[in-house]
Amino acid sequence: AMDGQVPKRRVTGQQKFLLFAGVIMPAISITTEATTHMCAESLFDPIPTTWHLLMVIFVPLAQLHVWFTIRRGATERLTLAGWANALTIGISLFYSFLYLPLLPIAALMLLFGIGLLPLAPLLSLVASLVMRHKLSELGSRAPQKSLAVTKRGVFIGLAAVVVLLGLIELPATLTRYGLQMATSGSPVERAEGVRFLRKYGNESYLLLNCYYRTGWPTDFIGYLLSEKDPVSPVEAREVYYRVTGETFGTSAPPRRVGGGNFLPEDELEFDEEQGGMQVGARLRGLSLRSSTIDASADGDGGVGYMQWTMSFRNDSAAQREARAEIQLPPGAVVSRLTLWVNGEEREAAFAGRAKVRQAYQSIVNQRRDPVLVTTTGRDRILVQCFPVQPNGGVMKIRIGVSVPLLLDYRTRALMLLPHFNQRNFRIPDDVRHSVWIESKNALIPKYPALVGGQPSRGVYALRGELRDQQLATSPVNVARRDSTEQVWGRNPFEGSGHIVQQVVEERRHKHLNRIVLVIDTSESMRQFTQEIQLSLQALSIDFDVKTVFADSNSRYEAYAKGLTVASGREESVAALGMADFAGGADNVPALVKAWELAAEKPGHNVIVWIHGPQLLQLEPVDRLKQRWERPHGPLLYSVQTKPGPDEIEKSLDAVQEVKRVPRVGGLQKDLANLFAQITGEMPSFEFVRTSGKVEEYPQFFATETSDHLARLWARDEVVRLLSTRDESLTEAATMLAVRYQLVTPVSGAVVLETAEQYKAAGLQPVDAGTVPTIPEPEMLILLVIMGIFMVWVVYQKNRRSGNGGCTV
Repeated sequence: AMDGQVPKRRVTGQQKFLLFAGVIMPAISITTEATTHMCAESLFDPIPTTWHLLMVIFVPLAQLHVWFTIRRGATERLTLAGWANALTIGISLFYSFLYLPLLPIAALMLLFGIGLLPLAPLLSLVASLVMRHKLSELGSRAPQKSLAVTKRGVFIGLAAVVVLLGLIELPATLTRYGLQMATSGSPVERAEGVRFLRKYGNESYLLLNCYYRTGWPTDFIGYLLSEKDPVSPVEAREVYYRVTGETFGTSAPPRRVGGGNFLPEDELEFDEEQGGMQVGARLRGLSLRSSTIDASADGDGGVGYMQWTMSFRNDSAAQREARAEIQLPPGAVVSRLTLWVNGEEREAAFAGRAKVRQAYQSIVNQRRDPVLVTTTGRDRILVQCFPVQPNGGVMKIRIGVSVPLLLDYRTRALMLLPHFNQRNFRIPDDVRHSVWIESKNALIPKYPALVGGQPSRGVYALRGELRDQQLATSPVNVARRDSTEQVWGRNPFEGSGHIVQQVVEERRHKHLNRIVLVIDTSESMRQFTQEIQLSLQALSIDFDVKTVFADSNSRYEAYAKGLTVASGREESVAALGMADFAGGADNVPALVKAWELAAEKPGHNVIVWIHGPQLLQLEPVDRLKQRWERPHGPLLYSVQTKPGPDEIEKSLDAVQEVKRVPRVGGLQKDLANLFAQITGEMPSFEFVRTSGKVEEYPQFFATETSDHLARLWARDEVVRLLSTRDESLTEAATMLAVRYQLVTPVSGAVVLETAEQYKAAGLQPVDAGTVPTIPEPEMLILLVIMGIFMVWVVYQKNRRSGNGGCTV
């Protein structure tokens, strides 16, 4: 010190301990958990939000400042160090209590040298208390006494931490409280809970409760509120749908602080729906690799055929089942199913629905190669294929669909394309659906997504690559001759001489007394308000209109009492403008109310249900089915505003009074056309098919079309048999569907890998020669040339025979 230099202070053993326990261990613990989520994946998440992360980062930084203050005896920093230490004591105490259940395990792990991380909060608390004592000693030597280093300062710091934690935990606590209300036994309290969650709830925390590992472990107050009556994940999923209008399975899991999901990857990767009858959530690593749709259309015959070939890729480390719900064109039916096994095409076996599903599930358990197609509602099919092999494995399938065209006018038909309603795989941004449609009639796309052309004389084509969302919005106009009133097609399933006849019938609805509108008030409907209002202007101002609004707040879900009802066109338009669109509405009570309103007035009345996708069925539809089991019930026209699943309509599949309205344009135009048709102002045109022998049509000179006419007739006949609600006819409907190789509500199609598997399941794959195909244009030309050549050969042979075999 004689040369003016300050001597270095020796670091004592106690100071080394304080530096290790108060600074180094907390820093290591925080860094490890924030980057690896070790504790979050195995036990609970100690830092669920950014605010929690900032709070725990404060601890080692504050401890380091206090450590230097004590070591240097810097009384000028005493106040800042005192308040920092007081806050650190509160935070360390909170996390020590949180980790208290882990202390016995940590102590045991110390024997193996790996137990210090769970002890970090306790070590930090011990270090902060020792530092507090040192600060008090330093404060006693300071020229001015600081409140920060007194006992009162400690209590102020603890109170500040309690307030801080309360603010951080407030969203979780409010959400937990709202969940308790929303799952109450009282309808009124449930409605209040849903409204409370929409206003004050935390969506990430609400979504987290939909999984089996739920809640923030730091939310002590919320935990105490729900300890006696915890909310199950199933209940939380319904509440999540009511609040947000989305399902938990289609929503990305909430993200952790520092990256990664709140839930462990093995839970996210576990497929609960494998082999089941639900599409389920998206699976990591499973994607659509390619997609092509080849189609042919006969405008004069009013029929078409499509083949949708798709392949799936699995980049995960486990086998995956690809599942999708596909919306078919109205009245369409699956008539072919193919699976590629080791590069070879394998055709499906058609059998009763239960039989093919049992065969599929048994093979899924063996980890072999089946694909299954069954219906899952009107004009909807469920496609399942397993296994898509891991680490880049690919599985390729083809679905053939016989399609009736829709008559827009006598001289124009429409072909709609199939599209996904739900899927458990992602579609990469660079993957498009490659579409190619051919016809002998002129083809005109309604939207410019498809490009027209004429590859050869007399053949028209449309081609293009569509995004997934465009499949549902790209109908194609197919020209037809006005004089084509009836057509016929050979029936290859009934033997020689059997045909199916089809005629065009113009229909006008009989006098309509009342229209009851049901408006879905889910969040997804908000954007369609103006179009619905404008479409109502198509109705006469004095027409009897009743409008029922589905209550998205679920206030009247019991017996549909008190639902908002508007009378007349003008009142309905005004009420629509004031309607509250939020979350996911339960439409079943509103449909029950609409049935009552339609049935209270004698005569012909209809219900028009305008709704978005019904992602979740919140209550059974038994009350609706009960009403339509009686004869002479009102017709229900279902108008869905955008593509997606419809769980309510799926449950009403057997009710023939439910009519799905195909979407071919904008909502306003489609509704205006529907109103004009059901009120009798505009006719509708329908194809009517009958089956018989050639002898039954002695003066039959109609145009011939493809044998898909027979498949469509059989599909209609199956629906007719099932609509009688006579269980004794179910077997006849099943036998008819199987004979015609169709997927219907009573039949399905399955492809298995080996002949032994078919034999064990009691199934027989169809003959490859009986499945429908789409010949390439070059093949058609080749067949024509070969036909002409064969006729010439036969002619020459007969000519020689007539000349006695002499040659010149």
